[in-house]
Amino acid sequence: MRRFFVLSAVAGMGLLCLVSEGKADFRVCNKSEEAVNVSIGYKADPYGWTAEGWWKIAKGDCKVLTEGDLANRYYYVYGVGEDGGTWSGGKKQEGGNFCVATQKYTIHNRDYQTGDTLDCKTGGFKTVKFSEIDTEDNDDFTYNLTE
Repeated sequence: MRRFFVLSAVAGMGLLCLVSEGKADFRVCNKSEEAVNVSIGYKADPYGWTAEGWWKIAKGDCKVLTEGDLANRYYYVYGVGEDGGTWSGGKKQEGGNFCVATQKYTIHNRDYQTGDTLDCKTGGFKTVKFSEIDTEDNDDFTYNLTE
């Protein structure tokens, strides 16, 4: 009986450790029919609006773009499919403009911004409108790219 209690207690402690080690992340899952290269935009103190890319996500796969509890309610996502698909912000969406590079990058908008004008061309980059994602203040969030 004592052996059973010790094993039960050890097993229970192991389960508590598994539950308490849960991670909160912002991840993107690719539910489309093509591989997609993805960038993320977010507000980062002290740099302001920042964009990072690229993560290649095969169809059916997921990638974590930011690890840990989410620091913002709103994130922005931009994707370019290898077969020509695009995931970007709509014309009616306010904001969400970021500079993007062709290779792996981290770009702070403030470095290319004068007032309300974002001029990515001065740095050799392209200005792109990312889709706005409302995480509703969740610590953990998954965004699905669909057709």
